[in-house]
Amino acid sequence: MRKIEELLKEKIPVGVLSNTHGLNGDLKLHTFTNVTEVIAKLVEAIAYNESQKKFTYFKFEKVKKAHGYFIVHIAGVNTISEAEKLKGFVVYVDKSVFPKSKDGEYYFYELLNSEVYDENGNYVGFVEDIIETGNNDVIVVKRDKDAKEEVMIPVIERYVLKIDKEGKKIQVKLPEWLE
Repeated sequence: MRKIEELLKEKIPVGVLSNTHGLNGDLKLHTFTNVTEVIAKLVEAIAYNESQKKFTYFKFEKVKKAHGYFIVHIAGVNTISEAEKLKGFVVYVDKSVFPKSKDGEYYFYELLNSEVYDENGNYVGFVEDIIETGNNDVIVVKRDKDAKEEVMIPVIERYVLKIDKEGKKIQVKLPEWLE
């Protein structure tokens, strides 16, 4: 497991190959990111299938936007049966393909696993997930990996006081309903 974590350390999961599309080896790529220009410009990537414990390297020959997903053609995959074998692979790209986020902006990967502290410096937990609500994002904070209880904090100025993306630390004012 440690080797997998090391290999993926500088990589960002951008989507999952969910199903075949047509008979010529095309696949549907459902994205994890709203930065679609990164997907549209895919040239190469690595992919990992958790259930099979397999890695593979891809060169993309075609990437086309569809309705809520992308249709991709991977070099060397020319039949539906070859494409079937790739279903479930998560596609990873280098962090460097993302444009640098500006101050006050962030990519989800920059916040995930960040430590969260209250305004007095007390440890609240780590960011396990981020939910897009339409108006603002909400960070889902857990005390530890095994905890069932989670705290949801809206990512708005009133509650998120400071985000240190490089240090992976977030300072928050706990919402009234959590105090």
